[in-house]
Amino acid sequence: MPAITLAADSTTLILNGEPITDFIAGDIMTLTPVNPSTSHVNGNNGSVNINERSDKGVYDLLINVQRFSGSDVFLNNADRQSPPTVFNGSIKEDFTRDGTAGVESFILENGSFTTRSTVTKNDQDGNALMAYSIRFRTATRNV
Repeated sequence: MPAITLAADSTTLILNGEPITDFIAGDIMTLTPVNPSTSHVNGNNGSVNINERSDKGVYDLLINVQRFSGSDVFLNNADRQSPPTVFNGSIKEDFTRDGTAGVESFILENGSFTTRSTVTKNDQDGNALMAYSIRFRTATRNV
């Protein structure tokens, strides 16, 4: 089995040319597929018709950023635009596999906010956050 290492701060997110950097310490961003890759239609005698779905590449990106930060201001301003802001960008993560450096990337295309941002107020540790959800028509992974 290969030895794979990831640095804690090795992931970068760029949206419309703007680096999104003000993540909550120790938090994560998630890129989740929205639709199945295929559809199945079952027939008689155990037959099945399997088709690739044209909307299989749709992904939701959930990011949490520090409230009042530069990233929060950028995303908040984009959220308030009419017509809606269309996002394009990338997520890149550096890794090392058996001593050799590599990069995983997702190319994000044609995204928009799906819901209004969620605010979290926190009086314990100062990490009050804003959660933003952006749906992308396509998120293509390259390793």
